[in-house]
Amino acid sequence: MTDMKVYYMIHADSLRGLVPFLLIDGERVWHAAKKRTTNGTMYYLFLETTQPNVQYIKLWRDSKGNLLTYIGNITKPIFLAEEPEIFEIDITLAYLEVSDNAMYIGNNYFKFSFPVIGVVRRLNQGATRPLAFLLYQLLIHDTPAVQEPAGSSGGDGINGNPT
Repeated sequence: MTDMKVYYMIHADSLRGLVPFLLIDGERVWHAAKKRTTNGTMYYLFLETTQPNVQYIKLWRDSKGNLLTYIGNITKPIFLAEEPEIFEIDITLAYLEVSDNAMYIGNNYFKFSFPVIGVVRRLNQGATRPLAFLLYQLLIHDTPAVQEPAGSSGGDGINGNPT
């Protein structure tokens, strides 16, 4: 079992440099994005895309491996020049079990210090599965000790080949 410290961080979020992608969950399409920084990859999941108030959650890890989160609103449209990649998440999610404050990924069990999944579930219950997919990416593929250089795209999932 891995006890994962989770911190909610309130800060100004520029939303610049986002690389869009779509998560396909059955017949539902979820808008998401990632941003590479010198400290790793930040993931954005848009929980509600109805204008004028678009809600999103941002997830990333600090240099100590803690999970950082931020929930915000966008009141103006964001224009992104890149074509979004598409990821079907059904297959990956077959191997994940989640609760409000924990997640099983294969033989790995992550217990969160606060219920990050439960918070998102209360905001938009349908967003639980795409959130689990992004947490999977962050906890398994984007470990702080193994960061890829900016512009590199090796590995699995979102940071490499579409699933």
